Amino acid sequence: MEQLVDPSAIRVVPTPASQPAANIQSPAARACANHDGKIAARARADACGKLIGSGKWKGEQIAWAYANRCFALFELKNADKALADCNKAIETDGKNAVAFQTRGMIEKDGGQGDKALADFDKAIELDAKNRAIFSDRGDLELAKGEADKALADYDRLVESDVGSERAFIQRGGAWLAKGDPNKAMADFDKALKMAPNDAFAWFNLGAAAYLKGDKAKAVEALQRSMKGDPSNIYAALWLFLASDAVQGRAELQRTSAKFSQRAWPWPVVQFDLGEIGADKVDAEAGTPNQQCEAQFYVGAALMAKKADDEAKAKLGKAAEICPKNYFEYFGAVAGLRSLGIAPQTAAPAAGKK
Repeated sequence: MEQLVDPSAIRVVPTPASQPAANIQSPAARACANHDGKIAARARADACGKLIGSGKWKGEQIAWAYANRCFALFELKNADKALADCNKAIETDGKNAVAFQTRGMIEKDGGQGDKALADFDKAIELDAKNRAIFSDRGDLELAKGEADKALADYDRLVESDVGSERAFIQRGGAWLAKGDPNKAMADFDKALKMAPNDAFAWFNLGAAAYLKGDKAKAVEALQRSMKGDPSNIYAALWLFLASDAVQGRAELQRTSAKFSQRAWPWPVVQFDLGEIGADKVDAEAGTPNQQCEAQFYVGAALMAKKADDEAKAKLGKAAEICPKNYFEYFGAVAGLRSLGIAPQTAAPAAGKK
């Protein structure tokens, strides 16, 4: 399932909590604070551990050390220990924004979206204003179908991160969720001005153009995406949908050799090439996200073949089960609209890739 943007591409270290008044010049404190932005996560975690184990720090000071070690451990992918440190920091000092934000990141990655949102809200209340928090909170809001809230956070992200194409890609996704492909394409164009060879930005632009109904623009953008990343099977699937039947099948046949035939969504490729039927695609879709994809891609292909009744059933199911911040959901809603079904009749459940 093609995500709007890779969160790891935009996530950054939260702004460290204000250093405690005492001992701020000690080597361990400076390392724990990552004072020059160049200290590795393992070294930061060890330095914070020395402060914690010294027995000299109390209250806000020790909470500061726990919060910074929490983030270092999170970067080291030690989520359980990181969570314990964030909890300790919050128990000791309920005003530590870094601890709330990092705990929210841990919860977000662990699929606990509601808890993460609550912690991000608290961190922002405590004046956390770094770009990562607006990116992460916006992602969760979009996944819940709260496009207006997500758009507001992405606006703040763009304002605070004007040099990043990823910020514009995320905001473009929110515009798609609101059913405005024109504004989405404008943001994707801005991203491409910053990074003209970004294959993922070209993919986003191509999918948005397809949703708008501008298939010529979609084909051009998706071909650029495939040129930059020939292994992106999802770009190939959307290119197939945007192309006329003969051209689309020939292009997919040509590029299919680059894709793994043992992994999902290979059955969708086989369906598009006429090698298997829709029932076989459904049978091969094992996970909820694969089931979402099976319904959308088969439904979109059936719609192109004017098999409207079958397409309505497939696209309706996709709109019901697809995550709300994925292109397959946007495509299902757009397809239903073109078939005369009001988008609000499709009430999708939130999901996670």
